[in-house]
Amino acid sequence: MIVSHAHQFIFLKTRKTGGTSVELALSTVCGPDDVITWLGRDETLREGRGPQNTEPARSTLPLDLRLRLMLGANARAIGAVYANHMPARPARRLIGQSAWDRYFKFSIERNPWDRQVSYYYYRCRDPKTRPDFKTWLIDPRWKARIDNFRIYGIDGTIVVDQVLRYETLSADFAAAMARIGIENPPELPHAKAKARPRKEDYRSHYDDETRELVGDWYAREIAAFGFSFDGVAAVTPAEPAEAGA
Repeated sequence: MIVSHAHQFIFLKTRKTGGTSVELALSTVCGPDDVITWLGRDETLREGRGPQNTEPARSTLPLDLRLRLMLGANARAIGAVYANHMPARPARRLIGQSAWDRYFKFSIERNPWDRQVSYYYYRCRDPKTRPDFKTWLIDPRWKARIDNFRIYGIDGTIVVDQVLRYETLSADFAAAMARIGIENPPELPHAKAKARPRKEDYRSHYDDETRELVGDWYAREIAAFGFSFDGVAAVTPAEPAEAGA
């Protein structure tokens, strides 16, 4: 996640959508007062500014968060610090309504059936211990479901100004940079591209049951962006839009 006061934009980072590559690129245009969250194991790939300003001054926090911290609550547990995949609602509370309304807000989304296969290989890197795809999806112990919608949505409504598409990420990122007013935007690096066998079509992992399961899990994304199992998207909303319950 990045909050740039220098360029007045907010990047909300979703999972398995190329978000690390975007954050690495954005780090190179950030100023000393901007918020940049930790990337974990991918921090070694960063060439721009590293993590900074992730703990807001307590005096700027909403009153209820200040009181809970005074009573000994853990700041990260109650959403009082900026975090890597922070959802829109707690992010808005920390940023403040005025800046939230003024800044350009954007995120990324990806075809859910493709994204789920990418997440599978990311979570199960070792081929020797990797369960088959269907077992991984169905067994609740794996916690295979991703909740990206709440990162860019609140109460069933998309609240960012633009959702970039993973399938056209380079072009969408360039358009977002132009909208922000950044001349000569940084190029996107390729992070986290080694876990998944690149020659495998994501559709080959599915049977009728798992195809329907993933469709049910991510019905909001499918409805909002027109995703289909074959990857065709008929809808690309540029403005906040209703996305169902």
